[in-house]
Amino acid sequence: MDRAVPDTPTVRESGNDAILNGNSTPHASAHGAANQAGSFFFPMKPALDYASQVAHLRERGLVIEDAADAASWLSDTNYYRLRGYWITLERDGRFIPGTTLGDIRGIYRLDQELRLWLWHAIGPIEIKARTSLAYHLARACGPLAHRESGLFSDGRAHARSMSGYEKEMARAERGNVPCVTHNLRKYGDLPVWAAVEIMSMGTMSQLYGNLSGRASYPDGTTVSQAVSKDFDIKPYLLKSWLRHLTYVRNLCGHHSRIYNRSMTTRATMLRKDSRHEGLKAWATIVVIMRMYQRAWPGRWADMADSLTRIIDSHPDVDLKPMGFPDDWRNVLRP
Repeated sequence: MDRAVPDTPTVRESGNDAILNGNSTPHASAHGAANQAGSFFFPMKPALDYASQVAHLRERGLVIEDAADAASWLSDTNYYRLRGYWITLERDGRFIPGTTLGDIRGIYRLDQELRLWLWHAIGPIEIKARTSLAYHLARACGPLAHRESGLFSDGRAHARSMSGYEKEMARAERGNVPCVTHNLRKYGDLPVWAAVEIMSMGTMSQLYGNLSGRASYPDGTTVSQAVSKDFDIKPYLLKSWLRHLTYVRNLCGHHSRIYNRSMTTRATMLRKDSRHEGLKAWATIVVIMRMYQRAWPGRWADMADSLTRIIDSHPDVDLKPMGFPDDWRNVLRP
């Protein structure tokens, strides 16, 4: 186990003297050797046992009453994983005076519960998007429309989507997924309504976002418009929201931190929600709220209540690092 990244720089790039942290540099050497760009790195620090990790946290000012309990938690959770949760409790490389291990635990547990809430909330959206895309694409353009590059705006992007899809299909075939083996044996391929069941949410959202006007019904209604109508939002919003929620879903699926994270995809907001725009979790929650209010208006109240209970069960955790406004309760229950 490594120590926390020190506050002083550990790497200096030759040439322009750009300073980087060792952990953020992809080709760091444990032996002080040069990487392909000619930079040199210090040897990595030796791993610390759990007791030494506890001692290190105490040296940095964290209040830990039970060292054995702290070591046990570190053995379950990983020092470096937890480090992301205490960044807001640090100043100049030391913990804010009075910060306790319990403070970090509170943030961590809120994050755990929020990830589960997000995962549960995104699930119906993903399934409805798969269903709607398959339904309209098949009815408008045929059962193998997902393979027809001419129906998509960017041929290269479509090829990349199909490459990912082929891997997903091969994996499903190896796993003897019934809808895959049945269709492959009978037809030699999967119709789109079966294909969406094995596509990742990323592949599915990429296909939707890449649809061209050529994918349309005889009356001129495009598949993109038909799918977005099922969610009662505009196509450009659905494209943005599915892309964003795919990213958040993957964070949740890999148990990655949500608290104080700046998302790498920004969701386009409704005009009335412009003040909620941002890269923190609050913007994600607002997007989910709007999708539920349109697709399943009767279900949002329960979702809002469950989220409120999660937050209220951790009253000492600061919500500002997730972008929550002061009136967040009123926003959730308009």
